[in-house]
Amino acid sequence: MTRGELLLIEDDASLRELLVQELTTAGYGVRAVPDGTAGLEAAIDHAFDLVLLDLNLPDVDGLEVAERLRDDGLPILMLTARREVDDRIAGLYAGARDYLVKPFDVRELLARVHAQLREGTGATELRHGAFRYEPDTRTVHGPAGAVVLPEREGEVLHRLLAHPGRVFSVDELERRLYGPDLPGSNTVQVYVSGLRRKLRGLGADDPIRTVRGKGYTVA
Repeated sequence: MTRGELLLIEDDASLRELLVQELTTAGYGVRAVPDGTAGLEAAIDHAFDLVLLDLNLPDVDGLEVAERLRDDGLPILMLTARREVDDRIAGLYAGARDYLVKPFDVRELLARVHAQLREGTGATELRHGAFRYEPDTRTVHGPAGAVVLPEREGEVLHRLLAHPGRVFSVDELERRLYGPDLPGSNTVQVYVSGLRRKLRGLGADDPIRTVRGKGYTVA
């Protein structure tokens, strides 16, 4: 299972390639794009856990990209060569949670990514209808009690509940669960079936919907 899904928006090709290599080696799923337009399009197509955003982009200004991603609820770690305090303040007001000045040590970047993901998926519980899910303990509560989910069932439920109304394809969920080592079977369907059985056992309607030919969602 990947440690998190990252969107890297960086126009420097050599730095982009280095960061993809380092982040992938560290266990993260990474989609890398060279400009703000491609980054905004990628954020529509996929649910990311964190955005690594270069402030100096060749098309859309990095601050504008940050503001638009912030409106979608995406956490942002800003990467930039700008060192002035005013620039940092502008980045934070635009929506960045953290700010790393270039050049930086990749080890520090990895530590900040880890901290942001830990903060973003910490003790915050997710609610949907009669259900309440606690990601830290993988415990889902319903009218008839509570149950602790296996790790991958919990990851599927977390992903669906964190983005209600968004349809996740089987391929996307598999990438989230297994990274590049896809199992090539019906494992996601098995996890969803197990989730549905457990949720119904907790005494409320199953919130997971199958969108034929597209994937799964919670409405």
